[in-house]
Amino acid sequence: MSERIRWLDGWRGLACWLMIGYHLFFDCVMFGWLPESATGWWPVYLTQRFIALSFIFLCGVSARFTRSNLRRGFVTLVAGCLVQAAAELVGAPIRFGILQFLGCAMLFWHFLGRYADRVPERAAPWLWAALYIVTRIVAYGVTVGPRWLYPLGLRPRGFVSYDWVPFFPNIFMFFLGAWFGKRLLAMPADSRLRTMGAPRAMEWTGRRTLLIYLVHQPVLYSACWAVDRFLT
Repeated sequence: MSERIRWLDGWRGLACWLMIGYHLFFDCVMFGWLPESATGWWPVYLTQRFIALSFIFLCGVSARFTRSNLRRGFVTLVAGCLVQAAAELVGAPIRFGILQFLGCAMLFWHFLGRYADRVPERAAPWLWAALYIVTRIVAYGVTVGPRWLYPLGLRPRGFVSYDWVPFFPNIFMFFLGAWFGKRLLAMPADSRLRTMGAPRAMEWTGRRTLLIYLVHQPVLYSACWAVDRFLT
């Protein structure tokens, strides 16, 4: 970002710490320390939704402040492809995960975001929220034959992915974040929403989210594997 807004970094940092806890929870299930039924607990689902929607919304906000959505999008997309390749090695397939979506969303915004900005500013948040809800209801309730449509939000029969963040409906949450970022950027530099802070640990984490995302799961999985070997 050309200008750091501390509470946004703090929010991103909170989502990052919750993500680490969420993935540790699933590693415990994978190693048999928790029952598989635990993955269906409603607090687990709500935590997962908060993490994913926070990253998507905040990425949209950041699209207004970054020097290059093209560069950030390309780097994030490549990182997502590396994560997918690594996940295949441990038998946890990822199909269009969060990093791949965020990378595509940033690239989309770089090339076509100006068209989204043509929506009247007062109508935009209501439109993006409505489209998010409608496309989520429609897409997530449908299965299709062609296997190549899953990045768009249409699941083929038998589809399995440990991390799936399709373009629809999530691009509309990204647009909602971009709308908020535009409003934030238009505020005076000394306004409360531009100067409000956050705990330093959260800020620090929020500024390094991509790096933490790439390294945390190998570290967690290796630690769980070592503990499992020691216990058995």
